[in-house]
Amino acid sequence: MTGPSERFDIGALLIGGVILLVGAYYFLDLTLGFDLGPLNWDAIWPILVIALGVSVLFGVRRRERRRDLREPPLG
Repeated sequence: MTGPSERFDIGALLIGGVILLVGAYYFLDLTLGFDLGPLNWDAIWPILVIALGVSVLFGVRRRERRRDLREPPLG
């Protein structure tokens, strides 16, 4: 069994990163007055879906690797 310090939740990291980036965009644009242009959500959401899919695949691979390390060798 893995403890909380041994877990790495890539999904939470991805969602946190997206929230951080969107917040930084609006902070720079609205508060500091940088002219960053509008966010085009029609172009951004497919990238987010792809990133989420990649993170899920890497999570599965990581869990399989951990399971292989914990199982004793056969024979």
